[in-house]
Amino acid sequence: MRHEFKRVLVIQQEAGSKSQKNDDAEQPAGGGDRLTSGGQEGEALFFKEPLRIVIDKDTHLLAVASGNIILRSYKVGLGGNKTPEGTYKVSDKVINPNGKDNGEFGSRGMQLSDTNYAIHGTNDPDSIGKDESHGCIRMLKKDVEELFDMIPRGAKVQIGKGILPQLESVPKERFVLKRGQDQTNPHRTYHWLL
Repeated sequence: MRHEFKRVLVIQQEAGSKSQKNDDAEQPAGGGDRLTSGGQEGEALFFKEPLRIVIDKDTHLLAVASGNIILRSYKVGLGGNKTPEGTYKVSDKVINPNGKDNGEFGSRGMQLSDTNYAIHGTNDPDSIGKDESHGCIRMLKKDVEELFDMIPRGAKVQIGKGILPQLESVPKERFVLKRGQDQTNPHRTYHWLL
């Protein structure tokens, strides 16, 4: 994502300046969803829909998605039936809730639709993956800090059961090139560090 950010930012800025100049001009099919500069003509943007959070109570997973593309996923602690289901938005973002980064809410907090529920850090990392909260979504410090930086205020948050795929670190079906593999120096012996 970091690698693509600068390229996408340039594309968005150029598209914005072109649309101001050509307010009455007809847009081509695809409406700016394809690269026109900064990359090869016709190359699709990696993601273009707003970032949203999806929380699956069955798997204790929180995912950051854009459309049907999952960009990040984290193991979270929940509150079982006390964690509400439905659609919310990030209504408030707080660094060091209650004035400290090592308290019960950790170093970051994101309130859900002005309710008493939030996505926040925790001072009990052993609760991650379990139903031990009073209904909030608990995250490890490094995870909640990354999420906090990625997600804007107003982002949609969906909480439900069975709404995320079973995420695996290695999929059962692997990607395989349709052509022969390129290889350099096949007879050389390498002495890389282990």
